[in-house]
Amino acid sequence: MSEISTNIRTHGLLAILAGVVVATFVGCGSQAYEQRLAETAKYYEYRQQVDTALQRNAWQEFGIQLRLPKGFQEIPGPTEEDNHDGRQPTFLTKPLPGLVAAWQGEVRVEIPDREDPTMPAWIFVCTNHQRFLDKQSDPTSTPALHIEDLSNVLAAELKYEPDTALNRWTYEEVRAPIGTPYVPRKTYESIMLDGERNIAGTRVKMQFRLVRYYVNEIQFCLLTVVPHEDILDRSDWRRLKTGIDLAMENAVVSGDQPRAQNAATPSSGGGF
Repeated sequence: MSEISTNIRTHGLLAILAGVVVATFVGCGSQAYEQRLAETAKYYEYRQQVDTALQRNAWQEFGIQLRLPKGFQEIPGPTEEDNHDGRQPTFLTKPLPGLVAAWQGEVRVEIPDREDPTMPAWIFVCTNHQRFLDKQSDPTSTPALHIEDLSNVLAAELKYEPDTALNRWTYEEVRAPIGTPYVPRKTYESIMLDGERNIAGTRVKMQFRLVRYYVNEIQFCLLTVVPHEDILDRSDWRRLKTGIDLAMENAVVSGDQPRAQNAATPSSGGGF
């Protein structure tokens, strides 16, 4: 074989090899690009799900940011002119410890012979922030006992045995989000309690879902009170469950203890 033929063959092989390398890189680049597009589509699908279920503006106080499910309106707290706290539920005989905010909405129920197809539902936020503020002037204040005191109130009201070392309540551990984390991951605990309550003059079986979430020494509790799933419209049951799950998944709770000089002013997260 002549030197010219050898050179031609060598150059030909190099050209083919270069083409293979370029095609490989182009293929890898195309695959990576398509993966990025798919992830972007999933992210915007998640954001749309969140925006469909939750109010646009987050309620904020004490370093907490919480987007409430749509359909719930914030209940005003006490004012300088009126010390009555309308946020405290009238269907309980004792106040909820550490209550900082409450919301009320309407849900559909399926109760035979009931003319009104709707009933109220509530969401409450209780924390130990005020106890930290109180402790600055009162050494006997006990921020660490906030969740214990709250669960004791619910136990007494709903006729449950108290949550003690000898009788532990069975909380479900929730790790959120599941799958690709578009928001920071968190782990919280949830328990469901049942009890009949007098709601607007009618004795109704209600469901109390207590969510507890610890961030450093801060104790954050979300309590929902809705008609029992046996009488709650199924679509509303799914809507509320999804809404609360997404609200907790996207909640931001600071672990910083509050100080009197920089305690946050409550702000509304919007209405219907």
